[in-house]
Amino acid sequence: MSFMSESNSPVNGAAQPALAGESDPAALPARRAYLLISLVVVICYANALDCRFAQDDVFVVTVNPVIRDLPRIYRAFAQPYWGVGYEEVSTYRPAVNVSLALNYAVHGLHPLGYHLVNLVIHALNCCLLYGLVQSYTRRSRVALFTALLFAAHPAHVEAVTQVVGRTELLAACFGFLSWHAYLRAGDNPRRRWTAWAAFAAAMYAKESAITLIGVIGLAELCAGRLRTRAAWRRAALNASGFLLVAASYIVVRWLVNGRFGVHGDQTYFEGDAWLTRVLTMSQGFVEYFRLLVFPYKLCAFYDFSFFPKVATVTPRVAAALLLIAAVLGVSVWAWRRQPLIAFAILMFFVSISLVSNIIVPTGLVIAERVLYTPSISICLLGGLGLATLYERRPAGKAAAVALCLALLSLMAWRAITRNPDWTDNEAYSRALLRDAPGNPKSWMAMARVYEDSGDAAAAEAALRQAIAVGAHRAAPRTALGQLYMRLGRLAEAEALFRMAIEGNPLGWQTYFSLANALARQGRATEALEWYEAGKRRYLPPGDVLAAVAAGFYRSGHYAEACAIYEDALRRNPAQGAAWAGYGLALLRLDRLGDAQAALEQAVALNADLADAWMNLGSVYGRQGDYAKARRAFAASLCIDSASAEARANLRLATELAFSRYE
Repeated sequence: MSFMSESNSPVNGAAQPALAGESDPAALPARRAYLLISLVVVICYANALDCRFAQDDVFVVTVNPVIRDLPRIYRAFAQPYWGVGYEEVSTYRPAVNVSLALNYAVHGLHPLGYHLVNLVIHALNCCLLYGLVQSYTRRSRVALFTALLFAAHPAHVEAVTQVVGRTELLAACFGFLSWHAYLRAGDNPRRRWTAWAAFAAAMYAKESAITLIGVIGLAELCAGRLRTRAAWRRAALNASGFLLVAASYIVVRWLVNGRFGVHGDQTYFEGDAWLTRVLTMSQGFVEYFRLLVFPYKLCAFYDFSFFPKVATVTPRVAAALLLIAAVLGVSVWAWRRQPLIAFAILMFFVSISLVSNIIVPTGLVIAERVLYTPSISICLLGGLGLATLYERRPAGKAAAVALCLALLSLMAWRAITRNPDWTDNEAYSRALLRDAPGNPKSWMAMARVYEDSGDAAAAEAALRQAIAVGAHRAAPRTALGQLYMRLGRLAEAEALFRMAIEGNPLGWQTYFSLANALARQGRATEALEWYEAGKRRYLPPGDVLAAVAAGFYRSGHYAEACAIYEDALRRNPAQGAAWAGYGLALLRLDRLGDAQAALEQAVALNADLADAWMNLGSVYGRQGDYAKARRAFAASLCIDSASAEARANLRLATELAFSRYE
C-alpha cells in the first residue's frame, strides 16, 4: 500500500494531490464526516464546559494583565508567555495571549467562553486532520476513522479541557492549515506564502511547531512525491521559507527571553549528561506508548516517581531501548511495503522530538498535553486498521463499525470521566494526589487548597509530606518556609530556606524568600546580602522583588525598601501594587513629591487599590491640598466601605477643606 495509488500521483512531483473523495458512492460525504467528527468532540468534551480555571489557567487568564488590554495586545510580542520576569521558563507564545485577549474582550473572566473556544479549536483540528489524511491516502474511510479516534483520544483531555492547553491546540491548528496550504501551493506563490504565514502563527503559539518541517518532509518521502529533480527543487523552495520562519522566531524568542532553552534550574535534567537524558527518557517513551495505546491511567503531572533517572543501563532501561528499537524496526520494514505505517510510526518520533529532553532539556519529564499532535501516529494506525477491516467482504463492514463504536465509547467514557479533574484547583489537586501520591507536587498542590480554605495546620502537614516524598528537592522546603512566613513563624522559615539553598544552590526563588525572612526580622544587612546573591543568579519577576521590598518596609528599613521597589518597577513598571508600596515607603521618608507621583501611578494602573487611595489622600493632606485629599479618601471609602480610618480621614479632610472658606 502506498500513500496514493500510482495512477493518482502528481505529475512531475507537483505538490498538488487530488482532494476529491473516493469514487465509491458509499463513501461518506465530507460534510457529513465533519458533522460526525464534531459530534464525537461534543460528546467527549461537553462536560468540560462546566470547568472553571485550574492551576496554570488561574495565572495565565485571571491575573494576566496583557490579555486585559486588547488595543495594546502587541505588548504580548515583547514579553514571555508568562509575563515580564518569567524569561527563565523561556516560553514565548504571543499567539495564545492574543486569543485569550479576544476571549477576555468578549466575556471577561467567565470560564465558559475560554473552554468553548478550546472545544471548537479541537473540533476544527479533527476536521483538518481528516482532510490531510484523505489528501494523502485518497481513502476517506481511513481519514474518517483516523479523525474520529483523534477526536476522542483521552490523552487529549489536558490539552482541550485546561485553558492553557490552547498552546497545543493553536499550534496544531495553524500547523494543519499550513500543511493544507503547502499541499495546494504547487507553483502558486500566494499559497506558498499562506503556508509560511500559517507556520509562523503555529510557532508563535508554541515552539514545538517547528517539528512540522520534519513531519511534512517525512510525509513527502513516504508518499513518494520527491522522485524528480523538479519536485526536489520545489521542496527545497518550500523548505527554505519554513526554515526562515523558524529562524526568525528563534531570533525573536532569544531577544525577548535572553535564551532559547529553559533556564537550568527549571529543568529536570539540570547538569545531567546527554546519555543520562537518553537512558532516562527511554522509559519516558515507553510511558508515552502506553498513553497512546492504553490511556486508562492518566495523570496531570509526571516526574521521576513514575520512572527513575538513570545514568547506566538497567534491566528496565534495556527493555525500553529494545522496545523502541523494535518499533523503529517496524517502520524500516514498512518503508517500502506499507509507507503509511512507516510514516505513522516515524512521525511520532519527529513530532515529539523537541519536548523529549533528548535534543534539549525541557521544563517537564513527560506530559499528556504534548501528545496532542504526536497522537496522530496511533490514530492513523488505528484508522488504517479499521478501514482495511471495513473493506473486507462480507462481514468486514459490520465488524469495523462495531469495533470503531466500541473504541469510541471507551475513549469517550475515559475523557468524560477525566474532564472533571480540571474543574478547579481543588479538583485538580485531589486528582493529582490520587494519581501520583509519590509526587511532591501533589502534596504541594493540596497544601495550597488547604491554606486557601483557612486550614493552615492541614497545609503544613501536606507540605511536610511533600518533603518526605521528595527529600532531595528544594521546592517543598521553600513552600513550607513561605507558609511559615505567612503565619509569622520567621525563624522556622529561615531555617527551611537555608536547607533548601543547601540542597539546590541554583534555585533563585529561595534566595529572595530568605532575604524577605531576614528583612522582616530586622536583619537588614544579611537580607541585602542574600538579595544580591539571588539577583546574581536570576532577576525574578517584579512581584517577587516587591515582596522582598515589603519585608524591608515592615521592619522599618524604608530606604532599603525604596531601593528594592525601584528594582521591582524597573523589572515591570506595570505593577500597581508595587507602585503603591513604593509610594508608602517614600511617604515614610517624607519624600512627599515622589510619594505623590508613585501613588498616583499606582491608582492609574489599578483604581481598586483602597490603601493606595488612602495613602495618596494622606500625601495631599500633608501638602495642604484638602480638596484632593477628600477625593482620594472618598475613593478609598468607595472601595472599602467598612474602613473606619478612611471615613475618619474623609471627615477630617472635609472639615479642613471647608474651614478655608469660613
